[in-house]
Amino acid sequence: MSSIMGNAKRAPESASREHLECVQGQIGFARRTPDEKGQATTPTPGYDFPKVIHDVTVRNARPIADELSLEKEGFVLVQQKLSCLNERDPDILRKKYMEEMVPFIKDYFKASWVQTVDLGGVTIRSLGGNSFSRPANETKFSVRAHGAGHAHIDYSPVGGPMIAARDSQLQGIEIRPYSRLMIIQAWQAVSPPPQDFPLAFCDASSIEDADLLDTYYRSPHGVTHKSWVLRHNPSHRWYYVPDLTRDEFFLFKGYDS
Repeated sequence: MSSIMGNAKRAPESASREHLECVQGQIGFARRTPDEKGQATTPTPGYDFPKVIHDVTVRNARPIADELSLEKEGFVLVQQKLSCLNERDPDILRKKYMEEMVPFIKDYFKASWVQTVDLGGVTIRSLGGNSFSRPANETKFSVRAHGAGHAHIDYSPVGGPMIAARDSQLQGIEIRPYSRLMIIQAWQAVSPPPQDFPLAFCDASSIEDADLLDTYYRSPHGVTHKSWVLRHNPSHRWYYVPDLTRDEFFLFKGYDS
């Protein structure tokens, strides 16, 4: 082993991350200009903005997982075992998942209190449709067979407090004063690796104000709230983590006052 002494400088973080393993993916964005190049596509259900598809380089963030933070990149990979993931009934899984996640979130953030958003909304997705049973006569599917369809942030600065206040009222929870309000979201793989439906994150520090489009999202449940969708920018840094295990999941910010 040899050591190097002297005035050697550490390579900039952005430069070192450029060499991470990567894949190419297609992601939908809000159209920035009428003549923007890219594949035009139909709007995502619930939205009405013009959308265009771009090829995006998505880097493997597993080697830098310890460097990620909610304050900078906006997402982190957490190691935590959840016992509810063996449950095969989607409705029971949702209930047990929240029973484990709410106290974890409270402890993780040292929060005064934690309540669920969208009435405890837990979305289960399965592209193949074989992971969970779905009765043929069921009109409201327990498992979604599709993703979001475009780059977005669920809650805009206006929408965050409004959706939190709405859910408090619907759950009969008194709206109390607070010094800070955050909406924290989680993404978990319930199938063994390798997964064919990963979630890609855009490094929040690579997003400019002009990249964000304030719009409305109209949910299938009749709730409309302000959301942000992303315009394409070649400077964006995109990441994913392959081969997620059941003992790890992402936490990311949907809103932070």
